[in-house]
Order: sequence, then structure tokens, then C-alpha cells
Amino acid sequence: MGRNTGGLEMREKIDFVVTYLDGTDSEWIKEKNQYEESAVSSLNSEARFRNLDNFQYWFRAVEKYAPWVNKIHVVTWGHLPEWLDTSHPKLNIINHKDYIPQNYLPTFNSNVIELNLDRIEGLSEYFVNFNDDFFLNSMTKPDDFFINGLPRLQMMYMPIQAVEKFSSVLFNNTLVLNQLNKENLQIFNKKMYSLKNGLFTFLVNIYLSPLLKYFNKYLGFFPDHLPNALLKSSITELKQQQPEIFEETSQNKFRTVKDVNIWLYQDYLRATGNFYPRNSFKFGKFLEIKDGQDYESVLFSNYKVICINDGSDNVNDFDNEKKKILAALNKKFPQKSTFER
Repeated sequence: MGRNTGGLEMREKIDFVVTYLDGTDSEWIKEKNQYEESAVSSLNSEARFRNLDNFQYWFRAVEKYAPWVNKIHVVTWGHLPEWLDTSHPKLNIINHKDYIPQNYLPTFNSNVIELNLDRIEGLSEYFVNFNDDFFLNSMTKPDDFFINGLPRLQMMYMPIQAVEKFSSVLFNNTLVLNQLNKENLQIFNKKMYSLKNGLFTFLVNIYLSPLLKYFNKYLGFFPDHLPNALLKSSITELKQQQPEIFEETSQNKFRTVKDVNIWLYQDYLRATGNFYPRNSFKFGKFLEIKDGQDYESVLFSNYKVICINDGSDNVNDFDNEKKKILAALNKKFPQKSTFER
């Protein structure tokens, strides 16, 4: 990339973007049902849309652990929780129609919602994208997400594993990288061998180097299923090179096996070397909702961020797990934030 950010002190404004969905909204359900025949069931299960009723804890965590945040953009189909104080000075409510082109709407595809975030009016150059199941878990600083103007992320090569239909998005993201002009890309860069990525990542990259050298192609990257620190300008740059792939995905009302997703933006940062290495395995924790899961121990750990992911249909007693999650979150964050009425 042509941007020289190496000497930039991180005094710039950092925004948070969080996507919110109330899957119980009758009007939203009615609109969704009009298009649902086109949905691939394995990529658009009910678990993708159900509500855990825990969004207030997301705000409590941000207020407690990231008081430095400049602006919080809440992206929504149109619904909002009744307890949210929309007059809060740090809050900006964004309806899908405020930033997603009309010809893509309505959409029930999280990929469309996230791939177009750079269109949000007033969004800072430096922003962190959250799903509503990503929670800050201990005190953070701006340089946990950006250093010298560079997003922090882990660079670990990973051959794409074809284990489920969702794996297609990893293939599609990597295909885009391999179709780009190689002039600004670096299959090998010194950052992939930095121990700041963690010892395990360093060893994996060493092990895969002969394959990378032989094929001279990207094999795929291990994704950070954590908040995404992104540069708006790098998104614009990528879209200018491959506008058709973003156009194709944005037209899909639901997730499809042809989609790319927001992880492509991070992959592009890795491919251009426009990032600062970090050990994501120590930074955050991905926790799947399942029977018998111990949510409390992770919430009271030292991880900076955690993801309590509800994407599985393999939970026998979802209501019980939901109660356990809410109890653990309330124990961790008992005090209301100023974002609540």
C-alpha cells in the first residue's frame, strides 16, 4: 500500500461499530419470510438469528474497559432495545438503509451488512468492528487495536479445511487475494515470522514456508474470530481492485457459498503487510455455546475480549444455556452503563 503509517502516533480517533439484531421482531420476521426460500439452510439456521438478550452487557463492558472510544455506531435493521439511551453523545444509530445501497436491501446476510460498513457517514479511518456476541473482558488501551496507525492482528497461514459449507468463505477470500495484482502483496514478509504472533504461529509459518515458496500463492489465513481492527482506506483500496466480488456478495439476501466476508479485509492487511503483529490466542477467546459450557470462568479470566458464539444447532437445552450466560454476564457487569435509560 502507498500509505506511510510507520511513524504515526496513535492519537487518532478510534470508533467501534457493532451490529445488532432482534430476531424476535415480528416485522423483521415478516420481511425475512418473504425472501427465505432462497436461503441455504446450513448457512442461515435459526441459531444465526436468535436473540440472547444480553446487548446491555456489551455496553457495560465497553464503558468499563474502553472509555477512550470515540464513537459507537450501532447498525440495525431498525429495531433497538427499549433500554438503550439513543441520546448518548457517543452513540450513532445506523439503519441498514442509511449506508447500504437500496438495490441490496432488504438483506438478512451479515456479510452484506459488514462488507459495506465503510460506507457509514462519519465513520473514523480507524475503527473496530464487533458482533453483538463479542465482549470486552478486561481493561483495554487504543494500542490493543492499533499501533503506529496499523491494525493489530495475527498472521498465521492455514491451509483451508473443507469441513462445513461455511468453509467456502475462507476459500472465496483466499481466491480474491490470489487474483489481485501481486505488486503490492507479500506472500512472505518479516511480520509472519515475528514472535509477537506467538511461538505456535511462528512455528506454523516456518513449517508452511516450503509450500508457500513452491506454489507462490496464498494458502489461506487462520481467522481472528474476534473484534476486527480495520482501516477504512484499505477497504476502499481493495474494493477498487475487485469491485465485482463485493457487488456479487452484496446482492445475496442470505449467506451463500459464493460470499466473501469481512475477514477478507483482515486478510488483505496481512497480504499487504499493513498490520502490527499480535498473539490473538492470548488476546481473546472464542467460546461456543454448548451444553455444559463454563462461561463464568472465561468471563473472569484475563482475556481482553471473548466471543460467546451462538452459531450451533447442537445445543440440547438452549434456554438453560442462555440463563447461564446471562447470570455470568450479570455477575461480571452488575452495574448499569450510561448507555442504559
